[in-house]
Amino acid sequence: MKKILSTLTGFIFLLSACNSSGTKNQDAGYILKGSIKGIDSGTVKLVSHNEDDRTSKTIDSASVRNGTFELKGQAPAQLVTLMVEPGNWSTQIFIEDTVIKVTVDTTGAQHYDYTMYGGDQGAQLKNVTEIGSKNYDAWMVYQNVQEFKKYDPFFNSLSEKVRVTKDIDQQYKFRDQIDSLSKIVNSMKEDYIKNYISKNPTSVAGAYMLRDLYNWYSDLPFDDMRNMVASFTGEAKDSKYYKSLKDILAKRKAVMPGSVAPDFTLMKRDSSKFTLSSSRGKYVMIDFWASWCHPCRKAIPHWKEVYNKYHNKGFDIVSVSDDSRWKDWFKAMDQEKMPWTQVCDEFPVKNMPARVGSLYMTTYIPFYVLMDEDGKILVYSGDEHKIDDKLKEIFGS
Repeated sequence: MKKILSTLTGFIFLLSACNSSGTKNQDAGYILKGSIKGIDSGTVKLVSHNEDDRTSKTIDSASVRNGTFELKGQAPAQLVTLMVEPGNWSTQIFIEDTVIKVTVDTTGAQHYDYTMYGGDQGAQLKNVTEIGSKNYDAWMVYQNVQEFKKYDPFFNSLSEKVRVTKDIDQQYKFRDQIDSLSKIVNSMKEDYIKNYISKNPTSVAGAYMLRDLYNWYSDLPFDDMRNMVASFTGEAKDSKYYKSLKDILAKRKAVMPGSVAPDFTLMKRDSSKFTLSSSRGKYVMIDFWASWCHPCRKAIPHWKEVYNKYHNKGFDIVSVSDDSRWKDWFKAMDQEKMPWTQVCDEFPVKNMPARVGSLYMTTYIPFYVLMDEDGKILVYSGDEHKIDDKLKEIFGS
């Protein structure tokens, strides 16, 4: 571990000392000059993405003539998608108030076709260089840290085993191995980002690194995340990534042990309404699950045992299904015959996660929230053993 941290520190020092900052645009705003090998004409767009509501908007566009284009505009420093049409050729670059040069070669692009799922077809550009953006330089150094990349063969091997294995229980054993490996790599990435931010507190790239890490590491320790966010200054603090991180912290704090569980109302199978606060006076576990979630279904026999053991002592369960199709939910309930309250989450915004699941920041399932008689959260975890231990503490074995 000392060797790993020493290597990462070296990367950060090199980045701080040798960063290519580009030519500052005296008129403020970005000037993006680009060339594309393989596309003579078309339209190039800069598309900004919002991680929080999964929306996108085009912030600039220009014509491609003889394989070249130029864009000028004003926008906060951020990572954007450079999209070339027709063909939906795309890659990600940073824009900021400077003169930026982008060179694109369509050779080796990775083509995709999601039309059968209601999506698009296009190609991810792989042969791309960007010169002049200090944020892009920082992002590329981070993306290419060899201590992270050396784990890629293991991830690829396990992913292939998941793909070819027919036995679903065995699949999830491989998935658990992937999760365990991810925790190691994500912890290393956290250390890298923490060190990078301490040396570059104004870096928008640093804010983006942390926001991107949270997408894959929702168990990022709260205090670590809060301290890193608090260290941002200047342009980083003005970025949309800082705002997003602050919002995430506020939502995470609201579901930490000791907080009163956020109230909600959802529909039961018979279309009557259930409100969480109506269960006050009992110890209640919220079980976030779905019909399509194999480990969720595997856990149900255990929760039946727990329910039978403690229900008469003042314990109850409320299962919140993540099913978007009620017929799948109905079928699963008929098969599992769970004797406790069942409600189904809502999906009021297209392409967004379920409303109550989002309220409770459940980025994976199964996930459990145990509350006391006053509605205060006692345990917030995806680990059923932590629920078991707390219930034994409360009711005795």
